[in-house]
Amino acid sequence: MSNFTNKFSNPFSFLKSKKETIMRQLRTHTEGYSLKDDSIPKLLLAFVGPAVLSLLINALYNLVDRIFVGQFVGVDGLSAVTLVFPVTLFQFGFVLLFGSGSGILIAKFLGEDRLDKAEDALGNSIAGLLITMVAFTTLGLLFYKPLLMAFGAEGELLNLSSEYLWVIIMGFPLSFFLALEFTCRAEGNPRFPAKLILLSSLINVVLDYVFMKVFNMGISGAALATIIAQAVNAILLIRYYTSGKSLVKLVWKKIRIKKKIILPILSVGLAPFIMDIAISLQNVFTNHLLLQSGGIDGVAAMGIIFGINIFFMMTALGTGDGMQPVISYNFGAQQYNRVTKTLKYAIKMVIVVAIVGVILFEVFPKQLIALFVSENENIISITKTALQIFAMSLPFYMMQVVITRYFQAIQINKIATFLALLRPILLFIPIAYLLNNNYGLIGIWAAFVVSDSISALIALLLVKKYSIKKLILINHSH
Repeated sequence: MSNFTNKFSNPFSFLKSKKETIMRQLRTHTEGYSLKDDSIPKLLLAFVGPAVLSLLINALYNLVDRIFVGQFVGVDGLSAVTLVFPVTLFQFGFVLLFGSGSGILIAKFLGEDRLDKAEDALGNSIAGLLITMVAFTTLGLLFYKPLLMAFGAEGELLNLSSEYLWVIIMGFPLSFFLALEFTCRAEGNPRFPAKLILLSSLINVVLDYVFMKVFNMGISGAALATIIAQAVNAILLIRYYTSGKSLVKLVWKKIRIKKKIILPILSVGLAPFIMDIAISLQNVFTNHLLLQSGGIDGVAAMGIIFGINIFFMMTALGTGDGMQPVISYNFGAQQYNRVTKTLKYAIKMVIVVAIVGVILFEVFPKQLIALFVSENENIISITKTALQIFAMSLPFYMMQVVITRYFQAIQINKIATFLALLRPILLFIPIAYLLNNNYGLIGIWAAFVVSDSISALIALLLVKKYSIKKLILINHSH
């Protein structure tokens, strides 16, 4: 349609206004949804649904990875994957930094009817990803083994975790481009990333079985299945932008660092980046405490909890990621009542899911644990107690994740960064240290509940402080 209007716009001036109307419709009505006019529940269903689904599917194949490793490699393999988890979280932090930061700016620019600026944000994000990809992969290959030793790995645990991490690092050059999922959603196309996640998840599950069961490749087979699945996803995302199908076009000359564009991207993306890095550091610290108080069995128990809890974490993150285009667009369009209404609906959604999680964790702990281990009575006993205590933290941390994403979406970056640090670092680490000294393993599990409940209360107080009038002043200052 744009080619047709371009062709005739000069000889027929009346078509010029028609073209501008069409472009405005394209920018505000994406995939049949109007970010400015449609009801908030409808938009959340359209955007949060695919975002949560894609992350849940992603969580499913991470869970399957752990199940395969637990069944075919054993407890040591499960502990090795748990030990590597902070490194993969750290890498994904950069995906969030560029993907989430540029996605929010793209949605806001589209709300302001500034498509050229949205293209600038996309180009700068890709340039930043390319630089980070080279640096991260090089440093990872050089220092992965000393890093694992610093995490406390030794003996067979060091061998298994090194074998797994080396393969994962080899997949970094493509896995960084998973950041394009965020920009794709930001321009109003939430379904495409969800479809890609489904495809890559199926690939990962099938290859897990083939590499670990058929070819007996052990823990390296699980890692290889993961990076192949991620590579397929990344290649198809890149193709989406290079084929010209996207609303926000990939302009090759804009793939370069521009200070006025990259700094806002980094500023906006800092909160999820900090949260991801903070959770990574939290896991490193927790693993150290677990090795002291519970040995390898304690770390394995934490690995099982991560495997089960990842569904709820992904629901919280997906809700936050899915609501961000709606909030950022309406924030840019100065529709402040719709901004606050979106947050309220999103919080209600995650609380309902959290209550379901609490019931499952409390009533069916043994059935959930049996997915990972079935014969080690000590691990089963440790994990059952841990799971039932940890369950009480679900509503609090899911709510806090959504609120953090909210402050990021309206570009109150200092508050978003503070909340990203609050739960895993400022509260959990000192609380876990004190409770572990007094109560051992029970204290570590209880630290999650205490830190998450306090951080959720603080987050709610900050939401109350930033009323609609405050949002108007912030938007005008931007």
